[in-house]
Amino acid sequence: MATALKELDARGLVSQLEPGRRTWKKFALTSVGRSTLDLVERELSAGMFERMADELSFRYVRDAYRLIVSDPIVVTKGMGLYEVVDRVLGDPRTRSAYVVDDHRKLIGMIGLTQMLKAIQGSLSLFDRGRQQPRIKRAPLPFSVEDYMVKPVTVTEDDKLLNALEKMIKHGLEDLPVVDENSVLIGELNGFEILLLGSEVMKRQRRG
Repeated sequence: MATALKELDARGLVSQLEPGRRTWKKFALTSVGRSTLDLVERELSAGMFERMADELSFRYVRDAYRLIVSDPIVVTKGMGLYEVVDRVLGDPRTRSAYVVDDHRKLIGMIGLTQMLKAIQGSLSLFDRGRQQPRIKRAPLPFSVEDYMVKPVTVTEDDKLLNALEKMIKHGLEDLPVVDENSVLIGELNGFEILLLGSEVMKRQRRG
């Protein structure tokens, strides 16, 4: 192996390696050198994500968000909550919707917990109606404004580990990403942190 690597280095091929490319076909290498280069290139292709996730604590939100969710679900406070639920069901990668004003400034969010509370209220109303059909009850509003909560935000420059700590502290699975003017620019999805974090855990296990 050492001899093969010396051959690659002597031919100046290391700097020309490209993940996913059969670089060795461009050069007249010995069988050992060819096999080694083929292995190295496969490792480069497979390890690109690992290198990106080398140390989670030193990675930033900008390195993770948009890996899964490129466009967060955006709603306005005047919408009905059933519309929000329909949008979330239409994109199961996310479990949150973000309430913005006319300038896309973030003013609130609707998470899975808030949607489930609304569903609970709707089912309770339906159940009471079945038990006492003669009693006319006023329908619940079920509007975004009634159920939205104050958002817990992060910026592109926040450390990923700090964002994860916010998720755990507040019991959230997703966080809105905002700019310096509180304008919504994306969503940091919990699965995006899982992707990076799983690679860190695998590397730590391998030692």
